[in-house]
Amino acid sequence: MNAALINQWIANLGRSYDDLIAKGIISDQPLVSLLADDDNDEMIQYPVVGVELWFWGKARKLEKILLTLIPTDQGDEVYKGSLPLPFELSMSRSSVRGQLGTPMASREAARIPGSGGQMFGGWDAYRLDEIAHPNTRVGFSYSADLMVKSLAFALIDTGDN
Repeated sequence: MNAALINQWIANLGRSYDDLIAKGIISDQPLVSLLADDDNDEMIQYPVVGVELWFWGKARKLEKILLTLIPTDQGDEVYKGSLPLPFELSMSRSSVRGQLGTPMASREAARIPGSGGQMFGGWDAYRLDEIAHPNTRVGFSYSADLMVKSLAFALIDTGDN
């Protein structure tokens, strides 16, 4: 897995699962339901360890690319390939904000209710370049020590509303 493929996925957010397979952008791996019930509109493909491609609705549109960079308590495996610039496998909230500036949306660190005092590191979201990636944002979820735990590229307006 490499940065060029991730860039290709980002450029194709909003396209259908079938279209992405036909164009050779993703492999013909099955989609897995997020929930077991029949009303579930979210489907996920796991192309490599630490990467999730999220699809939505009957058209199965690619709406999010999630990369796990730090293992969680649930034992998630991490992505170890390359990332598109300026992103790195090890980033902190201060390095993200130093590079990208003020986020378009943010949530500060907080204690997780009912967790015995565990901390959630918060998150930041930034709009990507409007010309290169219209309607696309990148989100950073932080660990308690404010390191980037996951990186997500997603559509801002999914058109599903």
